[in-house]
Amino acid sequence: MFGLFSKKKKPQNALDEFIFAVYGNPPPAKRAHVGKAVEIASELLVGVIDEKEVSRQAIELNDGPIPYSTHDLALSVALNFFKQPEKIPQLFEAQLLARMKMLEWLENGLVAPMLVQSFENVAYKLYKPGQ
Repeated sequence: MFGLFSKKKKPQNALDEFIFAVYGNPPPAKRAHVGKAVEIASELLVGVIDEKEVSRQAIELNDGPIPYSTHDLALSVALNFFKQPEKIPQLFEAQLLARMKMLEWLENGLVAPMLVQSFENVAYKLYKPGQ
């Protein structure tokens, strides 16, 4: 009532502001299933990236403060590999499939819309046809 009992936190830094923008304030508790996220990310990367690398990246991201869902974590892991310039030729076709899958997840409420937008911005910039 009148904001007297609000449990919103003040952002302490830019990362907090990002988390609040993507996940709300207060953000949900961490809920990603890392093993499932690795499996999903590996599928998005169509087996081009060794699963040990995918797993290492998922663990590292999940250990951070962002309260990923399983699909958010999988998308973030895949995005880290899609952004690596040396992997672009190998992942060109995979990124097309990943973008279609990501839109399906968005329609089903499985990923945060701002994360989808970030993924799409990066993919559009790095994977232009004819490159």
